[in-house]
Amino acid sequence: MPGNKDQIPEEFTSTEEIQDFWDTHSSADYWDEMEDVQMQLSSELQAKLELRKLYKLLGLSKQQVADLEAKAKIENTDSRQLISKWVLEHV
Repeated sequence: MPGNKDQIPEEFTSTEEIQDFWDTHSSADYWDEMEDVQMQLSSELQAKLELRKLYKLLGLSKQQVADLEAKAKIENTDSRQLISKWVLEHV
C-alpha cells in the first residue's frame, strides 16, 4: 500500500543486509527518494555498451553475435566495421 513502505535504512552493516533488503522490497516503491547520479564510463566500457545496443537494435542472438565477432577477428577488424561493410555492400 502507498505510504506503508519500510524506510530505507540510513546505513547497512553488510552487503548481505543490503541484498536482503532489496530482495524483499521493490525499488519502484522508492523512486521518489532516488537521486540522479552522473557517471563517467571508460571509453572501453562505453564502446562495449554501444556495441551491445547495436546488436540489440539489429535483433542478433547470442550465437549470431559470437559468429559475427569471430568473423571480425578473422578479418582483423571489429564487428562494428564489419557490420558497416556488409550494409554498404548490400545497399
